[in-house]
Amino acid sequence: MGLARRIVTTGIAMGIAGALAAATGLVGAGAAEAAVRPLPDGSYGLSSYYGPRCMPIRGASTYHQGQDMSAKRGTTIKAVAPGRVVKAGSATGFGQVVVIRTNATEGKVFHVYGHVIDGDRFVKAGKNVKRGQRIAQVGSTGTSTAPHLHLEIWKNAYKGSGRTADPLPWMKNHGADLRRGAAWANKRVVPTSCKYFTTTSVNLRSGPGTDYRVLKTVGVNLKLTAKPGDGSGVWRKVNRNGTVGWMHANYVSPTTTSLGTRYVQVNGLRLRAKPTTSSAVRASLSKGTAVAMIHPTKNGWVKVKAGSKYGFLAAKYLRKSRP
Repeated sequence: MGLARRIVTTGIAMGIAGALAAATGLVGAGAAEAAVRPLPDGSYGLSSYYGPRCMPIRGASTYHQGQDMSAKRGTTIKAVAPGRVVKAGSATGFGQVVVIRTNATEGKVFHVYGHVIDGDRFVKAGKNVKRGQRIAQVGSTGTSTAPHLHLEIWKNAYKGSGRTADPLPWMKNHGADLRRGAAWANKRVVPTSCKYFTTTSVNLRSGPGTDYRVLKTVGVNLKLTAKPGDGSGVWRKVNRNGTVGWMHANYVSPTTTSLGTRYVQVNGLRLRAKPTTSSAVRASLSKGTAVAMIHPTKNGWVKVKAGSKYGFLAAKYLRKSRP
């Protein structure tokens, strides 16, 4: 990052400050110094990157507009640049968020810090913050799988007419290389296809909205495929056995949804690959084993998840209560 040393000669100090401001593209009070990394060096990992992706959990975006930095809950988050707080508190998706507007040579830039513990604990909307000032703590609020900081960069405006930028090159170009401070970094790979499951019986529509016609109704926990980034707002473009259409993100999940817990009533109950006694055995379950129902009972068989394995069990040997 390289902070400018304090220099007694005022003229020299001002010259260095001006050079730094030009190099980093940050202007305004305190902006002569380069940006800083929002989390302490060595305290975070680069987990999920900017761009198209598969939904990590139900209801998540399929185009990631920020950089995820995994860290321990409570880790201090610092303002990457000076500016004014335009939002601090609750926000859909983020749970809790802090948004700071900064003046830069490229125009207005908005830094978004998402999934924090309490957005207005350390800062308030309308207040100015300094570069490196504590503004929040790492949390896992909103649509989140684990504690992390979700950092977004918006140019010109936050949402609306604004546009996002990839935080990795933006931060590096402004003097704060996120990779350099990371303890680890996942490989940056965009998958060729995504696999999802329906969370309930849901309509597959011809377009992204309830006004579009229904192509077919898809049952619960049935497999869907999709392309990373294929979505429009809260709608996801998916493929069900060759029929391409749209579903609301709330009904699409990367994992199956339990329809209830059942308990094995006998020892040695065989978990089979298909709903027939002649199919391959995937596991032998002991009496009292809890399994998650994936599909309703059909022809005396029920599809379940036992631990990490999927298969079929004879429904007559399952009960809602422990034996």
